[in-house]
Amino acid sequence: MARKPRVRPERETKQIEIERNVIEQYLMDAKEFVREKRSLVIYSFLGLLVACVLVIAAVVIVDYVNTKNEKRFEKIMNDYAKYSSAGDAEKVKGVARDLRDFTDSTYFGFPHSAGYYALGNILFGQKEYREAHKYLVRYADKAPKTTLAPLALLKAAIALEEANDLKGALEVYKRLEDKYGDSIIADQIFYNAARVYAKNKDLVNSRNYYNKVIASFPESAFAEQAKKRLFLMGAL
Repeated sequence: MARKPRVRPERETKQIEIERNVIEQYLMDAKEFVREKRSLVIYSFLGLLVACVLVIAAVVIVDYVNTKNEKRFEKIMNDYAKYSSAGDAEKVKGVARDLRDFTDSTYFGFPHSAGYYALGNILFGQKEYREAHKYLVRYADKAPKTTLAPLALLKAAIALEEANDLKGALEVYKRLEDKYGDSIIADQIFYNAARVYAKNKDLVNSRNYYNKVIASFPESAFAEQAKKRLFLMGAL
């Protein structure tokens, strides 16, 4: 016996027709919009295409420049390793000049920021403490979230101390405390700050920072040194 065709319920048929009419109406409206705004649509598409091309070009250019800078930075650092191991002070000064030129002529990327860190350390070794401080702080400004940033500031503070600028050194230690007071070198930050406060005749702050080292980092080697310093100050 032949099966009878299934008859859709009237409500279901109307729902399908309504949905189809909505889609058809949307497509018709879109077609009409394109027809009326043909110039706008064409220019918008061209604008999007140009933007995509510019983005791709920018990525390619940045990658090319970074690669070029990496090779240049690597050569400079290889020269430094060679000349410093040979004890050639004049050639090391030449490397410092090359690094200055490198940081002045580059503007972004890891090699650019690393150049400041390397130059600061080289200048510190040459006892050019003011210049060393400047480049180490620049590195910390440009790469504040890297693990080297607090180390750069710590060395910058020591550089100012070596230059007998105790006030400037304490300002750097204050910055270190505010931004990196919970870093892995916090014990050294507080200990050095206490030591510089003592050199600056501020014994109250010196004791406070020594005690902070002892209380916060009891297992640190700096805690033992802090106890000895406090004992010599007659604070224990």
